Amino acid sequence: MDKRYGPGYIPKNIKKEKNIISGIVPHASYEYFLPVSIKLYKELYENFDFDTIIIIGPNHYNFGQKINLIIDDWYTPFGIIKTDVEFARKILNSYDSYENPILSRYEYSIEVQLPILRYLFKDKVKIVPIIVKDVELEVIKDFVKLLKELSRELNRKIVLISTGNLYHHGEFYGNIIYKEDISINVKKESEKIIEYILNLDSERLYKLEIDSKIFCGKYPFLFFIEYTKLYKGKIELINHILSSEINKDEKNVVDYASLLSYKSLKK
Repeated sequence: MDKRYGPGYIPKNIKKEKNIISGIVPHASYEYFLPVSIKLYKELYENFDFDTIIIIGPNHYNFGQKINLIIDDWYTPFGIIKTDVEFARKILNSYDSYENPILSRYEYSIEVQLPILRYLFKDKVKIVPIIVKDVELEVIKDFVKLLKELSRELNRKIVLISTGNLYHHGEFYGNIIYKEDISINVKKESEKIIEYILNLDSERLYKLEIDSKIFCGKYPFLFFIEYTKLYKGKIELINHILSSEINKDEKNVVDYASLLSYKSLKK
């Protein structure tokens, strides 16, 4: 298997070398999504030790409230993946958040993750899908603290997955800045964002003023950073690939990355 676009082997054994805290994955059609994400999902599989995955996705259509929960079970080609209803209801009862099933009809950012999760973990894990937009940084800090408190109260081991894409360039996104060396410049724009994440610099990322059509991952990534801070985790950049590396097209370019936060269990 191609080590650039995949793990290099099919994972079969659980190693438990890391205590996984959180992850960042993109959302796109599978020709782009899988090469960037599959190494991170390999890490989840090989270090499997959790009950519930909190999935934070962006609100592309600006529909609903700032924090929206989808409390439905989801059908995938590999079977049904269930929502942790008890955990989700606890969030709704404890915080200014809203149940919004309509978003499941429009938002694809969480949906594309689910066949992989179901294939890897079968019915061993449940999910809590959350769609966010325009969330203040202090609210994000409070919310991730609530997740930690509820995981203890309900005796759940949880992992938080944030899905978002990096810099978008091209006519399709209404963002044409560069006329040459487009892929190089798009990657440079994204590297600034990745640097904020690696440095756990939520303040600078929050202050970054880029339209959500050009950078849709801002708020999910802030949840990743603040949740990682709670556990004092180490962050690793797993993969970073431009769409143009795959389709050889620079008319419309999107940058994708996957990152993982964890605490090492090795002595």
